[in-house]
Amino acid sequence: MTGTLTIRLNAEDRAALEAAAHGQGKGLSAFVREMAEAEARRVRREAIREDGDRVVAHLAGHLEARSELDELGTPLTDIP
Repeated sequence: MTGTLTIRLNAEDRAALEAAAHGQGKGLSAFVREMAEAEARRVRREAIREDGDRVVAHLAGHLEARSELDELGTPLTDIP
């Protein structure tokens, strides 16, 4: 775990988050941390998808790259 993050919330937003956290039986810090972690995962997955899109665009525009990929074949996902 890394260092502490301090955030400022207005009273209305804090009260709403505290109520939601309480409704899930959690403290505010845990609730906000879980939301931030979920968003961080979403952002990382989005970046990976964007990288994949760039690879596909490169392959579409470069016949030599596409033919090399075809030559290598599709990776097997069920390798023992």
